[in-house]
Amino acid sequence: MQLGRVEVIGGGPAGLFAARLIKERIPHTSVRVSERSVPDDTFGFGVAFTARTLRVVAQAERATFDRLVQASVPMPQQEMLIDGVSVRAKGTGGGIAIARSRLLAVLLDEAVRAGVEVDLGVERNLGDVRDGDLVIAADGVGSKTRAELAEHVGGRVVPGRGVFMWLGCATRLRSNLFVPVRTEHGLFTIHGYPYAEERSTLGVEADVGTWRRARMDIATARTPLTESDTFSIDYLQKAFADALGRAELLGNRSRWMHFRTVSLPRWHHENVVLIGDAAHTAHYSVGSGTKMAIEDAVVLADSLTTGEEPSLAGALRRYEKIRRPRVEALQDAAVRSQRWWDSIGHRLDLPAPQLMLAYLSRGGVVSASRLARSDPGLLRAGLAAFAGLEPTDDELADVRTWILNRPYEGAALRASGRVLDEDGQAGYREVQGEPFAVTALRAAYPDEALVAMLEADVDDPWSPAADEVLDRCIALAEAGADGVRLEGRPGRPALLDRLALAERIRRQTKLLTVVGAPADHLDDLVDGIAAGRADLVAIAG
Repeated sequence: MQLGRVEVIGGGPAGLFAARLIKERIPHTSVRVSERSVPDDTFGFGVAFTARTLRVVAQAERATFDRLVQASVPMPQQEMLIDGVSVRAKGTGGGIAIARSRLLAVLLDEAVRAGVEVDLGVERNLGDVRDGDLVIAADGVGSKTRAELAEHVGGRVVPGRGVFMWLGCATRLRSNLFVPVRTEHGLFTIHGYPYAEERSTLGVEADVGTWRRARMDIATARTPLTESDTFSIDYLQKAFADALGRAELLGNRSRWMHFRTVSLPRWHHENVVLIGDAAHTAHYSVGSGTKMAIEDAVVLADSLTTGEEPSLAGALRRYEKIRRPRVEALQDAAVRSQRWWDSIGHRLDLPAPQLMLAYLSRGGVVSASRLARSDPGLLRAGLAAFAGLEPTDDELADVRTWILNRPYEGAALRASGRVLDEDGQAGYREVQGEPFAVTALRAAYPDEALVAMLEADVDDPWSPAADEVLDRCIALAEAGADGVRLEGRPGRPALLDRLALAERIRRQTKLLTVVGAPADHLDDLVDGIAAGRADLVAIAG
């Protein structure tokens, strides 16, 4: 492809790596990166790479891969610490963490070595570079380019309900650590991992009520954007002392924010393409921000240089066609993970091993069947917490059947397993999901468990629409219902939504919850039972 000049707006990981790859593969092209900051001003602590992303980097550019690995530390096992009880998960392994400053230094040096012109401390907008043959907008979550192209790329930016803050920690954590910390004002949650000797990154979350009760909203308002919120850091230093071994917390323009989820129906217009956080974001609890940025850069460079598409328009369409399914899958898992963490306080009564199972399956990615192969020790501990006994080796080989055969005992129903029989369960009767129907049937069948049928298509279990479903469930309970059965749209995303809603209903109303789905989504139903999202399942086919 003939590209005389490529302009890159933004010198983060996406912009620098894309520039380096394009310049190396099309040497005659002039490639320039414009970055308003300078390296000393770079904020942040550590970033993580999964094994998959490292493989992508290694295949795209071996020298950069080697330097990144040399400058990093291995990502340790995941650990959940609940009221002093530690549970570890092996994970997939092979990931690394690296200081963001070192990552950018490597990418900057490699870009310059390849012949890329890099202008640091220079802010250029779309109007300044639009005459380039290709403009790559890699200007982050607050992208001015995206705002200028809003009419053409559309999209939305959705702020999270809770607040979060990035901090550093003057110790090398022993694990990829998740720990909730209770304070007099409410719950704070730590996500932390080491990225260098004696340094770790911490993501800290809280709900808005906790944040306000601790008067951190006032501190946020008073803290300039270029400074750290020292009031909140001092508070958290005391609150996290035991969990972090009294290690010092470090700020670097650290302040409370709402995470913003960016999603666009289109990532390019004419000769401009958006990559990285400018085009999409995914909640940090799935560790995907830098991962997506780097993989964007590789696929964009491939699309421009493999010769599959001779025109720029065709190459940009190819880039989006390849990347969009992967990005949207990550975003879906990330949204589910974000909602799970936002509501973690509602499930802290679970034993730590079972909570770890619930955490791993929160986005529909890690199933009990997968853990039976990759981490059987963790799965046994989690299932023992769920069922009161561990499966044998033979039972673990068919863990789905073992979970579904666990007896259920509630206030209104006892069942020998977790699957409703096609011919009906003894002592169980379904009823139309209206209070008057429940009242009428309760009089006729006073000794049977009455379960109201509900069509529930709510994508967010903590939304106003979900509140309405919850109110309806409370009314059904008052009319004499013992439980609810949730049905709705076909498809896996809708099923995962129903399971998340069922968990909220189960916990906040104490009703028996039943979730129905086809047999081809059996893993999701099984995981829902083991994680406490549902009591019983109805399997079609």
